[in-house]
Amino acid sequence: MTDRLEPVRTFVTGGAGFIGGEVVASLLGDGALVTVFDNLTTAEPDWATRFDRDPRLSFVRGDITNRDVLRDAMTGHARVVHLASGTDIVGGFDHPERDFESGVVGTELVCESMRAVGIDEIWFASSGVVYGRPARIPTREGDGPLLPESHYAAAKLAGEALIAGFASLYDWRAYAFRFGNTVGPRTNHGVVHDFVVKLLRDPTRLEILGDGTQAKPYVAVDDLVAGIRRGVASAPRTPMAILNVGTEGTVSVSQVAAIVMEALGLRPGSVELAYAGPGSGGGGWPGDTAYVEFDTSALRALGWEPRLSAADAIGAAARGIADRYRASGKPLLTRSERCSNPLANRKGAG
Repeated sequence: MTDRLEPVRTFVTGGAGFIGGEVVASLLGDGALVTVFDNLTTAEPDWATRFDRDPRLSFVRGDITNRDVLRDAMTGHARVVHLASGTDIVGGFDHPERDFESGVVGTELVCESMRAVGIDEIWFASSGVVYGRPARIPTREGDGPLLPESHYAAAKLAGEALIAGFASLYDWRAYAFRFGNTVGPRTNHGVVHDFVVKLLRDPTRLEILGDGTQAKPYVAVDDLVAGIRRGVASAPRTPMAILNVGTEGTVSVSQVAAIVMEALGLRPGSVELAYAGPGSGGGGWPGDTAYVEFDTSALRALGWEPRLSAADAIGAAARGIADRYRASGKPLLTRSERCSNPLANRKGAG
């Protein structure tokens, strides 16, 4: 079932990003007028071509940490979808200020601007990494304590708290969606993307950060967007609704590697797997939460079910990413390699 939402004028921070593009497409499908607000630091050059110059779509280039530009652009809208966030999670180890600026300062300014211009609905992109290493697995939305293990995760949790405070004080309707690892053919970062890039460069060897046991839920971006929309359409009215969005169970990094190799037509025995990073049970880098598993019963109780299993979502994404690189001739760079360019590290990325 596809939920059709009220076509109100919607302001989407980070709307030019991977998930943002899918959310924008779904809102345009409702008939909504949509403004994308993005600084384009993580956007693909062709992000807007899919909309075929749709007259209902407007674009403002700006950073969510620029109070005046943000507030002016937000005026006249009825809803905010807040997706803007730094995506260089690894880089946060050396540059914690980036996650603070984009995730905490930026979110506070989004909320402050909403209050100033009279908007009372927000959808927020949070993450399953806010749980850290919880006492219960699979983890429900109400489980705690929440002890993030990275600056990125801490910023996401702080963003939830800021929005909850504003929503309670000013009678907003707010939604925080804790995403699993989201995959799709347009993604330009994450383990599936980076494995595809590495194997296209050298189909005989794959470097894997960590020991391969790290395990998380994966979800196709189309299913993620459907989950967001179902939550908005059906969640009980509260100042702040929080919902996990992901497939049940987990897929380990070693399993992801096997799925990606199969999707690219490579025999497992033909690829040398080179593990690098922390010891057994650790993440792939400092601050990488090694194990995340969701209890998604709250969203499923509202009638949402993912169309694709985690394995099918990973395989489809790998094939799509490879096809895009082959067709475009773009440089084969992992997310970390792209981030080594200082111009790619501006705060408030979409």
